[in-house]
Amino acid sequence: MRASWRSTLMAVMLGAVFAEGVAAAEPAPEALRQETGAQRWTENLSEGTGTSELVGTREGLRYEPTAVMRRPEGLSRLTGLFEFPARTLEQPVDTFRPRVQAAVGLGQGVEVDVRVRVPGGAWSEWRTATGDEAVRLPRSGTEVQVRLALIADERGRGPAVQGVELEGWREGTGTEEALQTLAPLTYRVYATREGLVGGTTANGHVIKSNDRFVALPSRRGLASNGGSEYQVRVCYSKTAKCATTSVWDVGPWNTKDDYWNPSSVREMWKTLPQGKPEAQAAYQDNFNGGLDQFGRRPANPAGIDIADGTFWTDLGMSNNDWVDVTYLWTSGGGSTTGLVIDSNNANNDQTKGYIQLTGTSWASSTNVAGYYGTSYLVSPGAAVSEPATFWFYLSAAGTKTVDAWWTAATDRSTAAPFIITNASGTQLANVKVNQTLNGARWNTLGTWSFPAGWNKVQLSRWVTAGTYVVADAIQVR
Repeated sequence: MRASWRSTLMAVMLGAVFAEGVAAAEPAPEALRQETGAQRWTENLSEGTGTSELVGTREGLRYEPTAVMRRPEGLSRLTGLFEFPARTLEQPVDTFRPRVQAAVGLGQGVEVDVRVRVPGGAWSEWRTATGDEAVRLPRSGTEVQVRLALIADERGRGPAVQGVELEGWREGTGTEEALQTLAPLTYRVYATREGLVGGTTANGHVIKSNDRFVALPSRRGLASNGGSEYQVRVCYSKTAKCATTSVWDVGPWNTKDDYWNPSSVREMWKTLPQGKPEAQAAYQDNFNGGLDQFGRRPANPAGIDIADGTFWTDLGMSNNDWVDVTYLWTSGGGSTTGLVIDSNNANNDQTKGYIQLTGTSWASSTNVAGYYGTSYLVSPGAAVSEPATFWFYLSAAGTKTVDAWWTAATDRSTAAPFIITNASGTQLANVKVNQTLNGARWNTLGTWSFPAGWNKVQLSRWVTAGTYVVADAIQVR
């Protein structure tokens, strides 16, 4: 949903007097802290995107979740998210403080999430401020993004936000959160099937049959609707199958349990060991009196929910069970926000992108670890093009960066040709990459200006005989 209403109405709302019995979330009486180098900005409520139950009214951006089908987590405290466009500041920041004008009733709430783009182009985890408290980001950077979390009361009535201002500055202490630099974190956790077809995830995605995503019990690692900023790789030992997919929902059981983080930054349950979900501790060890965040007794020790397509098809699971989960963004990188086209069309929204094969020499494989999604395509080199073509659709012209993912091995081509062609049929580049190196990660091919319509990236087979080329996935961002 894109909130939109006239700027004249917004001016009225920003100066509104709140009704009797409704509290206004205001900053501290003193002026906002005059930090050295502090930068201030105002978010435009007409330029964000959010879940469908967020509507623009005379009272502001109001959260009305009463008709929305939701998962069990926090039914008495439903949360709607509204994400503003990313913005670039003049100087790096690592700390922020929000100022929110809002009509907030009893049992309602407004929280502000902020994240920063880290070196390499990926996003840090979200960090949350309630009220006008100052919050430290995991890293410093100049590109930031803000997200509102509007919390409804037990009757499904939410707050109304009239204005959002922020200030950011750099503490300059040099004590940024320690991030894993060699490999992302992996933990063994109990997985349950999400289901809930026809329902709405925390990021606004409407769940369809055979869907592919996961839920984790914290929105710190919640990707945008359709986004791939935060991904996990799930492996099920009983079938020897793995799948990489994005985090599009919050749960199971808790909503503020980022258990993959160390206790120093974990949002709740700081006394638990890193990697152990609170629901597991409550279920197995009677932690917190055997109850979850909402006072319920967990029926299982789940630390991840898996959507049907990933659960049944990609992993071959038949029942809830223990899985090994790698939290890919915890290496300090992760995926940037972009459109991913996989080598398996079952994983693609084919109205936005799909893969097309020429010839009969392309074969699906899982022989080499580190593939994106559920498999990759491989073909032997020959004096013929017969490409694997990744098509992607742009609704408007724009400058985009294209990344490619492959599995690396010694028999791969050292000059695999990726051919970039725009929707007008003009070849923009022929980028040759060494696929013996840099596997299991996004590798940037380049940045080009594309027109609206169906553009394409082709991987040709025309390489030295005896070597192989791998078409696994591309990302357009």
